[in-house]
Amino acid sequence: MLTLKRASINVDPMRALYFIVRYPEFSETYIHEEIRSLRKDHEVQIITYRPSKVPRKQPFPYKFVPYLDTCPVYGSYQKIDREFTNLSQRWFLHQVGKVIEEFRPDVMHGHYFGMALIMGQLAERHGVPYTLRTHSMDVLAEPRSKLEGLCTALRSQWCLRALVFPAFRETLLELGAPEAKVVSCWPVLNYERFHDRKERPRTGGVLCSGPAIPKKRHQDFIDLAARMRGQGFTFDLYARGPTVKLCRARNRAQGNPATITYVDPDEMGDVYKRYDWLVYTADETIQKVGLPVSIVEAQAAGVGVCWQELPGRREEQLEYLGGAGFLYRSIDEVPEILANGYPDEYRARGYENARKCDIEGHKHLLTDAWRDANSPASPAGFEIPYGS
Repeated sequence: MLTLKRASINVDPMRALYFIVRYPEFSETYIHEEIRSLRKDHEVQIITYRPSKVPRKQPFPYKFVPYLDTCPVYGSYQKIDREFTNLSQRWFLHQVGKVIEEFRPDVMHGHYFGMALIMGQLAERHGVPYTLRTHSMDVLAEPRSKLEGLCTALRSQWCLRALVFPAFRETLLELGAPEAKVVSCWPVLNYERFHDRKERPRTGGVLCSGPAIPKKRHQDFIDLAARMRGQGFTFDLYARGPTVKLCRARNRAQGNPATITYVDPDEMGDVYKRYDWLVYTADETIQKVGLPVSIVEAQAAGVGVCWQELPGRREEQLEYLGGAGFLYRSIDEVPEILANGYPDEYRARGYENARKCDIEGHKHLLTDAWRDANSPASPAGFEIPYGS
């Protein structure tokens, strides 16, 4: 085996190899904006192992390497061969190994908790450390056995850091995650893309946005539009996905009180400026809704926010809103909230609250770990075996 020194120790830009389940899926703006920011001063190579169902218009360059075994992110933990002995898994590692030999990354970074299993295997083979960013459903909706296994995976010497939503940190520590590696971090927002303090007339516009999937329960938005017909509001649903047909049918059945449309995520910064309110619906029986980025996008744009309260999550949701939005338990409560208008003091707080998610303010939580690991004085700053 050929052993080469890590080429970019103390030399910019560092090289980061990204692992994403399904890129460039339109709904994962969170991931896309993190990459956009990091590409300013890092070389980034993206690997995705499932094809995007609804791709965004202008993705960054990426390589598709299919992973044909049980998905470590979405699949049953009991069905995942964690030793990666299956032929399809070994083929995947081999193909990614070719990318690693060519790109020679200083670090790997992945999204969703289960990606730790893939990066852990690659780290052992190639000597490249990794970081991880968890989301919502990969913590909220997984059984204890899988979470415990993934928390144990973070104990690997190759894992530098895992970024998690603040409310999830204690849970993961209780399940065995190493305290020094688990760091609280808010979701990713490209603040400047949405920030707009210009005075603008009220429009009566109300929007709802996001992937059309069961946990979003967009039918509530259609019902709200029907209920408030003739009260001076317009209702627009920006959505694509499997449940959009059901929403269209429900909309037709009620006389089309809402407009159902879609624009690419890169256009949403201009879209928000046309609205007074964002209503974020959710199915409270499906515990997969975390901290939606659209809420802080709306706050940064000066748009009012109404959000479905989720069982056992009220304090977490209020902390995320930062005193700049409303929770509702039933869609029946929303007409009165909208009719009363969005208070100016809420709007002012919203501008500032959204900043906590600005990727430019917290990406150092990743890059500090990357640079520390690549310092010659660091235990992680050793020779990486490339080649075979």
